[in-house]
Amino acid sequence: MITKEWLELAEAAQLVGVHQSTLRRWADAGKVAHIRTLSGRRRFSRSALDQVRLEMERSGKGQPAQRFETHSLDLARQRKNDLSTHQMKWFALLNEEHRMLFRYSGQRLLGLMMQFISRGDSGEKFLSEGRNVARDYGQICYRAGLSIAQTAEAFLYFRRSILESVQATSGLGGPDDQDSQRVFLRTIDFFDALLVATMDSYANINLSIDMKGAAAFQGDAVTMPRIT
Repeated sequence: MITKEWLELAEAAQLVGVHQSTLRRWADAGKVAHIRTLSGRRRFSRSALDQVRLEMERSGKGQPAQRFETHSLDLARQRKNDLSTHQMKWFALLNEEHRMLFRYSGQRLLGLMMQFISRGDSGEKFLSEGRNVARDYGQICYRAGLSIAQTAEAFLYFRRSILESVQATSGLGGPDDQDSQRVFLRTIDFFDALLVATMDSYANINLSIDMKGAAAFQGDAVTMPRIT
């Protein structure tokens, strides 16, 4: 298989592990060598990108997606030990199977969130898949016996861990970097949509059960004789 030497912007950004706008900004600042085609499109040399990756790894800034995921999971485990008495009520309802499903869902959502952030306007399919995972999350909470309020608390607990990790690991230009702000806002958009999907899933289960109960009640109702 022949490896391409000259990569388009999207391919180059994925190889380096940064957002396209970040790589574009670096190129405009002369930090990353590139050429332009006759149509004006950027092309990046794979060897030059490999050098950029090497420099990032040496400075501790390489592989941001992996660093972010590791930081998020470590923070979630750390915050589990700091649960308040109120939060312990919903956490205590989760058995080992529920917690395993939570961990699996959380890891899937992290991956989908990273794709959603990096793809910009083309990330809708990852948001749609994230909503499906969130709906499963709502069903897990219902089966575990959590109330709808406790389900929201559990979701916000996970969401906060992610937002703290984004704030700690995103961007290369400090907290005022525009890319960092964009990542933070995209993360909020992602999890806001997922929270709605989670609550909708939980509410639909309740509605379905209520409707079945009402139908059963009507079926069991005794027909009273009419007095004439």
